[in-house]
Amino acid sequence: MIDIFKQHITTDKFLNDGKSFTIGNKSDYISYLEFVKYFNDLPKIEKHNLIIGINFSYGWMPTCFDFRSDNFDPAVEILNRTKQGMIPTVDELKLLKALFNNSLVGTSKLLHFINPNIMAIWDSRVYRYLTGQEYYEDRKGICEAFLDYLKFCDFLTQQSGYNQIHSSIEEQVGYSMSRFRTAELIMYNNGVKPA
Repeated sequence: MIDIFKQHITTDKFLNDGKSFTIGNKSDYISYLEFVKYFNDLPKIEKHNLIIGINFSYGWMPTCFDFRSDNFDPAVEILNRTKQGMIPTVDELKLLKALFNNSLVGTSKLLHFINPNIMAIWDSRVYRYLTGQEYYEDRKGICEAFLDYLKFCDFLTQQSGYNQIHSSIEEQVGYSMSRFRTAELIMYNNGVKPA
């Protein structure tokens, strides 16, 4: 999937989109800091924190949340490994997705709040920006596509000129954030569905 991303979004296009970034809904930027701080301040994630975290993550979603499995213990283990800097495997993403309303979008938000340096938020606007296609959760290989997205974010944020774009976005928002977050914001802002 990463080849599709690279074909659809050239480095030049991404950097140009980043240069024209402007902030949208400021409410998201207020809550974002608190969500990241919540997990940053935890020495270890417990089931209690998982439940709180997925529910506040769904505050950024248009759908109601419900648990779709009872795999809390392995999910907590995966979340703690993510906090320590390990990217979940495809099977681990599938387990989290199955627990969290069968939504990779909601899962990605929670993972990002836990470790914004290695995880980026994934949603329909990001997918549309990267592929020019509409997103649906049950697309075959969606967890694999998400992992390719993380690799693509890493590739894009290492490009010459990205430091300046990253700093410009931080200045507009008014606080420091991870490079993956600024990359995702560029994609999100430019992935609006055509009228």
